[in-house]
Amino acid sequence: MKRFLKYAAVYFIPAALFAAVIIWLVFGLSNTMNAADRGELSAVKNTLENGITLCYAIEGAYPKDLEHLKENYGVAYDTEKFIVYYECFADNIRPTVNVIERRGGE
Repeated sequence: MKRFLKYAAVYFIPAALFAAVIIWLVFGLSNTMNAADRGELSAVKNTLENGITLCYAIEGAYPKDLEHLKENYGVAYDTEKFIVYYECFADNIRPTVNVIERRGGE
């Protein structure tokens, strides 16, 4: 029995602690990546909203489409990573903007 306890203390406990640290690091990295993705999605949404507001302030009307924002106000985003739904009802009503992140494999 003493031999087993000595073996466990020398080999099993350090291996278990090492495995626990690796698992902790993997979960921490995963959470960090998810937070970064949420931040990037929010940044795209804010960029679009700021461009819409700037257009209204300068021109007195909301942009009719996304192309107007891209060409005249420098709004840019990764079209491979994000889908933007933009709907403008009228020149004096703020457009509806939704940003959705594309998932891999689609």
